[in-house]
Amino acid sequence: MVAGASYTDVKAQLPALRILAFIAVACAVLFFANIRMRGWALPVIAVGLLALVSVVAGAIYPAFVQRFRVAPQELQRERPYIQRNIEATRAAFGLDRIVTQQHSASARVSAEQIAENPGTISNIRLWRPEVLREDYEGLQRIRQYYAFADVDVDRYPIGGQRRLVMLSAREISQAQIPTGGNTWQNRHLFYTHGFGAVASAVNTATAEGAPVFTLRDIPPTGEPPLEGDGQRIYYGEISDVPFVVVRTGTDELDYQGTPADDQEQVTYRYAGRGGIPIGGFLQRALFAWRFRDVNLLISGLIQDDSRIMIYRSIYERVPRAAPFLRFDGDPYAAIVDGRLVWIWDAYTTTDRYPYSQPVRLEEVVAPPQSGAPPLTGEINYIRNSVKAVVDAFHGSITYYVTDPTDPIIRVWQRAFPDLFTPMAEAPPTLLEHFRYPENLFQVQAAQYASYHVTDPEVFYGKQDFWAIPVDPTQRAVSATGVETPVLMRPYYLLMRLPGDDQERFVLIQPFTPQGRQNLVAWLAVIADPGPEYGRIVAYQFPTGQHVEGPEQGFARINQDLRFSSERTLLSRGGSDVLFGDFLVIPIDDGLLYVQPVYVRSDQPNAIPELKRVVVVNGGRVGIGTSLAQALEDSLAGQVAPPPGEEPTPTGTVEEQIRALLEEAAAHFEAAEAALRQGDLATYQAEVEAARDAVERAGQLAAGGAGGGSGASPSPAG
Repeated sequence: MVAGASYTDVKAQLPALRILAFIAVACAVLFFANIRMRGWALPVIAVGLLALVSVVAGAIYPAFVQRFRVAPQELQRERPYIQRNIEATRAAFGLDRIVTQQHSASARVSAEQIAENPGTISNIRLWRPEVLREDYEGLQRIRQYYAFADVDVDRYPIGGQRRLVMLSAREISQAQIPTGGNTWQNRHLFYTHGFGAVASAVNTATAEGAPVFTLRDIPPTGEPPLEGDGQRIYYGEISDVPFVVVRTGTDELDYQGTPADDQEQVTYRYAGRGGIPIGGFLQRALFAWRFRDVNLLISGLIQDDSRIMIYRSIYERVPRAAPFLRFDGDPYAAIVDGRLVWIWDAYTTTDRYPYSQPVRLEEVVAPPQSGAPPLTGEINYIRNSVKAVVDAFHGSITYYVTDPTDPIIRVWQRAFPDLFTPMAEAPPTLLEHFRYPENLFQVQAAQYASYHVTDPEVFYGKQDFWAIPVDPTQRAVSATGVETPVLMRPYYLLMRLPGDDQERFVLIQPFTPQGRQNLVAWLAVIADPGPEYGRIVAYQFPTGQHVEGPEQGFARINQDLRFSSERTLLSRGGSDVLFGDFLVIPIDDGLLYVQPVYVRSDQPNAIPELKRVVVVNGGRVGIGTSLAQALEDSLAGQVAPPPGEEPTPTGTVEEQIRALLEEAAAHFEAAEAALRQGDLATYQAEVEAARDAVERAGQLAAGGAGGGSGASPSPAG
């Protein structure tokens, strides 16, 4: 029924084992006695007695107890053992720290609520990482031999404001060196490192539907800034060759193309601490034998002070020093003090925690989106005890202990005292980019779906079990072409949790009742480092209140007549209409459902373009070419006037608030235009103007709660 000892195990199986142990000792005595008596009687009696007791006490009696004592009143017999399983599982997966709050849901998000949550609204992510990676490859790859392995979500100060940003490192891919230039010298001595990174705003796009870059080009310009050696990537997620050699008789390619000459090659000679000295003839011969490559031995370009870099992929490099750790499926790049580093969450796990319910990781953890090894196997205990940080230039690895209370990591610390570094020694600028890991949250959410129930009687009846909702925008296709549902992944937001007075970086996971599609709760964990890092709150809707789930919200979009018309228009000429991540965005006591829509032409090498944003707010479907337009449409079906034509707010309180929000939207659009042009001063000024309009709307909302309001819009579709 549940993991751990049951009533039958304790009351029947355990006594039977004790009897068998006593019988085994008695049989041993009889065998020793037979040494003197030299007959067959005693051995036969001993073996027969042991066999008889094994069958009767070890099998028949426990089966009798289970059938005639437990089965007729299973709940009453198993109650204490179910209670132990609940307590152990909650402790082993960190569920006992989750705080539950009853949280009613309003029918719709009002204009006042949007005005009071500008940080949340301005950081709603419209770009799916897999889609954005295609755009990065098409717009910022620059040269054929560069590649982007993955796109990650992080937070950075952009234009003086803390913003969610999507970022990807531009790595070298020797497999993509143009035909004819793919020589041994080029692969191992010349094309040795990537250069720079690309970052873009999460919530906007250009007029053409492309991402709005905050960091771009080679050399990289913009925010967050990359400087000096910190923009050179020798260690990363891509490793097409087993080694590269630096400090050789030929310089390495830094990048190609300058303002004066697009064909000019800017070269570099490695000046870092990475790699192993290749040494003299004997050591070179050993490396040549190790990699089965005689060129290491005979090349005249390799010198005594050359250095060979091996295990450049973080997927090989990081686990080699700590093979006893399990690693998250999504390592991510971060820019810290102008340098690019890789951050990879690591776990300590076991399947031996008493009474804890095991879980198969491959069933609850989403497959990695990059080349990271997947989490597999069965566990019943997990802790995010370590965060590994790799310098992309030097290749150095630091294993920061993030949970010193974990008994497993404490044992490994005693075994390898020089391997681990206390979290207190991490630089504050690095700490700002640590986050709560997605795979851990997926495991906890999967267990919490059942183990939010703490009453053994309710747990036994499975009366209140939850489930992770199905992602309505995706289907997994098997090798035979069979489609299967994909569970909704948790997602990072910069938002203000109910009851808080500031935005936080959080990880969100909605829940539905088991076997149904409506929302029943959502789980949030604070992902920002600090005193409250890792605090998990479950916001549960009142019993009997219907709140639409992701599948129902997505169905409402598809049933909307205006969207059906828009979709038909967008798919003309054979273009593909693609959906981004369906996001459930909590705003105070309301919920917004946000669905980005991309279009990809059927032309070769076409990239996806963000063409529409759809917002479901209560019963209304709002559609626009930007998030601001979709929000306005979901509130009143109005489009924001262009900058400079804002009407003076008049009329009822709600009408004045709506006018101020339209003014803020116009300023946000002007800020996005300035950001696209690299004009950060204008960007910051427009953002401040937008925030001022939002604050005035918030003041009106606070002061005019009892005033008149406009009529509510009628449901669309």
